[in-house]
Amino acid sequence: MTSDHRLHPASFLFSIGARLRQQALPIVVLLFSAGSVGFGWQIWLLLALVPYTLIAIARTLTFRYRYDEHELVIRTGLVARNERHVPYARIQNVDGVQTVFHRLLKVVDVKVQTAGGNEPEATMSVLPVAAFEQMRQRVFEGRSRAQLEPTSKAEAGDVPAAPRAKTLLALSPKDLLTYGFVEGRGMVVIAAVFGLVWEFGMADSFVPSFEPGKPPVPTGGAFRGLARSVYSRAEDLFTSLAIAAVTIVALLVVVRLVSMVWAMLRLHGFRLIREGEDLRTEYGLLTRVAATIPLRRIQTLTLREGPLHRLVGRISARVDTAGGEAGQNAPPDRHWLAPIVERHELPALLAQVLPVLALDRLEWQSVHPGALRRILKKKLLVSLLICLPLARWFGWWGLSALVVLIPWSMVSARWSASALGWAVTDELVAFRSGWLWRQTTVAPFARVQAVMFHESPFDRRNQMAGVRVDTAGAGDLSHRVAIPYLGRDDAQRLWRRVAHEAAGRSFRWS
Repeated sequence: MTSDHRLHPASFLFSIGARLRQQALPIVVLLFSAGSVGFGWQIWLLLALVPYTLIAIARTLTFRYRYDEHELVIRTGLVARNERHVPYARIQNVDGVQTVFHRLLKVVDVKVQTAGGNEPEATMSVLPVAAFEQMRQRVFEGRSRAQLEPTSKAEAGDVPAAPRAKTLLALSPKDLLTYGFVEGRGMVVIAAVFGLVWEFGMADSFVPSFEPGKPPVPTGGAFRGLARSVYSRAEDLFTSLAIAAVTIVALLVVVRLVSMVWAMLRLHGFRLIREGEDLRTEYGLLTRVAATIPLRRIQTLTLREGPLHRLVGRISARVDTAGGEAGQNAPPDRHWLAPIVERHELPALLAQVLPVLALDRLEWQSVHPGALRRILKKKLLVSLLICLPLARWFGWWGLSALVVLIPWSMVSARWSASALGWAVTDELVAFRSGWLWRQTTVAPFARVQAVMFHESPFDRRNQMAGVRVDTAGAGDLSHRVAIPYLGRDDAQRLWRRVAHEAAGRSFRWS
């Protein structure tokens, strides 16, 4: 029997740190409230950490794991003991996360994930880096050995050689800055900072004051100057517009700069590596992440392209996977195939990763011609809903916005209808949508779990229908293969073909 292995001695410190991060806001509120009325019974509540500290120490001392011939065995518990057996063949991911503190102690948080469920089979906080590398190697060897069975005993006893790692994509600092520029994630950071500033009353110097029954009271600052001009109906309209334009441009510049800094910190050193039938991504400056994506677990591929992507000739690619932290529970950047890549390099990348997804050979088909009319009706309704509150605030002048919104709705509806498209081959079905933010999702038939034929009352009235393809691991916010506005006969033919092709292939989680 192989020997047992333990967690790193500092594991209990990281467990306590994780609990403190979860309770950070209540603890801060507790300390501030205690300071305002005198340190009394509130501080004694902090002693609740003592039992958790004892539990964390006990967990560190009692956690054991070992490598058997065909499975990883994990034992936990002091009073109530649990022993979990995880076959190597079922393990999909062995992911590691390192923050700055982890790297100082040369340890790593490890998550062992299988194809079933949305939670990891085991979370090991923390292991030495050498133990993490040993676990990845042992799991890979055990999984490769299981794939060789059934074979002769002589062959089954052989340990397959570790596959050669090949770097498929490495992002340079220039690529990361470009990614931050085109994505604009800085707005999330700025919104969080503004929320804190507003909460602590620090926004009073540049945001107008509103009181029921009284006009706004702007006193100083850019935003207050703009509010003063608008609410006082100043004659110098040019000055008001200039202030608004400068403010908006400055905000956009700050958002892009913050986003570029975020990209450098979050995705520093991004590499996509292929080892046999697994993909591994490594990235992060402060928090270092090593995530595994088994090729057999990939369910769909989604390409995303915004206006700035097209301006710089780039595109983003991500995948949805089955099991593990799939769908809405998965960190969004754990499933990046390529956060950003030059458009002309994408076919070569996909040929090495998913050769069945030959996007350059797809023959795209458009939706029903009546889709334009239905999309236009929706956009006109939205325009009317926007103008109603404007009319309430500014009277009939508020309806003047329709002069802009109606032409925009007409142009946007035409472009949206023309951007919709679908394609089907002997191996896959694909769907694309969006004219400003273009998204294309491809689902191989071997990964399809269900195909639905959908008709709403509006569809039946216009002799239309839709087809939706469900795969494992797709989150609520994923761009699914859900094709709307098809002619009813076309929808039925597509529905039958996808269902027939999916039924003729054996679905595998791994």
